[in-house]
Amino acid sequence: MTTIRVSEHDPELFESVRDPAAAAAASLAETEWLEIGAWHPEKRGFMPVAHYGLLVLEGVLIRSVALGVRDGLELLGPGDVTRPWVDFGTDSSIAVHARWQVHQRVRLAHLDQRFAGRMAPFPEISAALMDRVMRRQRFMAMHMAVSQMPRLQMRLRVLFWYLADRWGRVTADGVVVDIPLTHELIAGLVGARRPGVTSALGELQRSGDFGRRDDGRWILHGEPPTELQLAGAHEASPAA
Repeated sequence: MTTIRVSEHDPELFESVRDPAAAAAASLAETEWLEIGAWHPEKRGFMPVAHYGLLVLEGVLIRSVALGVRDGLELLGPGDVTRPWVDFGTDSSIAVHARWQVHQRVRLAHLDQRFAGRMAPFPEISAALMDRVMRRQRFMAMHMAVSQMPRLQMRLRVLFWYLADRWGRVTADGVVVDIPLTHELIAGLVGARRPGVTSALGELQRSGDFGRRDDGRWILHGEPPTELQLAGAHEASPAA
């Protein structure tokens, strides 16, 4: 493992700290690289006591949960915090376990007990990490809402613009979603069957909404769908 200063790799976490220089100097954490393929965190023997979690610095992880005929998928990328040792608890009747896949080579920072101790004088860091956890929860709620949309084409448009919000890169040709997305993976993200997704993606490409580069990256043309704007308005309303 390599030791880094987290503040240099994720400065947003430290934006509200009253003494940023001291916090930056104390933000030492060990990091590790995960290679593409299956990841088995349950075999790592993490010590979760006073452990904030694992912070994704680079790359993309896929978390999948098998329930019924299809897997539920979640993408985690830079800035996300995960605690893979947390489950539903010993008293729960739910016995569903997650599987992890490294989709793009991942670098993780271990925000362990030593890091937590060094950050104790800076409660703003704990608050910022809580914001990350809540943001991930909000994304999951958005993801669930997308999977309930009746029209598959609209589901795909909303999903891709949501992905572009996190992994998008503006180019002269449009907004490139800068992660590899196979038809099978996209089907898992929208809760549909792959043949239907393949057909719907073809229609979106013919209509000019989507394009695809030679390297397999998807390009979005035009403006985000109005459904995303309405979702943002509902999120900001006092009744939300």
